[in-house]
Amino acid sequence: MSVAIITGASSGIGASLARELGRRKWKVGVIARRADLLDSIVAEVRAAGGEAAAATADVTDRAALDAAVAALEAALGPCDLMVANAGSGQPAPMHKVPIDTILSTMRLNFDGAVHSAGAVLPGMLERRRGHVAVVSSVAANRGLPGHGAYSASKAAISTLWEAMRVDLAPHGVRCTTIHPGFVATPLTQKNKFKMPFLLTADQAAGIVADGLERGAKEITFPWQMRWVATLMRWLPIWAWDRMAPKR
Repeated sequence: MSVAIITGASSGIGASLARELGRRKWKVGVIARRADLLDSIVAEVRAAGGEAAAATADVTDRAALDAAVAALEAALGPCDLMVANAGSGQPAPMHKVPIDTILSTMRLNFDGAVHSAGAVLPGMLERRRGHVAVVSSVAANRGLPGHGAYSASKAAISTLWEAMRVDLAPHGVRCTTIHPGFVATPLTQKNKFKMPFLLTADQAAGIVADGLERGAKEITFPWQMRWVATLMRWLPIWAWDRMAPKR
């Protein structure tokens, strides 16, 4: 039975993915800061006949995350799949010079993903097998006005994972970058605008689990957002400046 460790697993996509992988007979380790919510996820996985364990850590604290991963591996076995899912974002209109917001967003979304990968890569490289996935966003394709900090953090991890994918393949370690569109989670509940092609967290988890199990290098969903992401990436600068939503 394979072992998956998921960060940011107390709610949203992370929690739904933990339940989904548990149903698929993975051993599931969940990490987040809120122990009570993690305990509920573990109880749900076990009630459905799966095996799960929890450890608390803030992904921005490298030592704490390393300890949490070590505890989960001691309980479940060596990690076969790390899903660096922990992340968040908030508006950061540049005319307000939101330096603290930019830096804190990068620490959580980028540094946290790097810490997550770093906690499992030595073991995977030694065993010459493993899979490291990161939850990025379609927002990685362009700098979204008013949300530059979030876009930048997601672009950074997408770019890093692309390089990692090529670097690590000869060593038996696979990498997957996950680019969700809009998913109904506590994060997107803050949005004050209409979110097209909105999926539930459970729907997103099913798509992600399918992609991870078939070894996809990139998972962009829903299918409509693959076209949106392509358009965003290739739109000329003058057209983007004219069409991008002003906030």
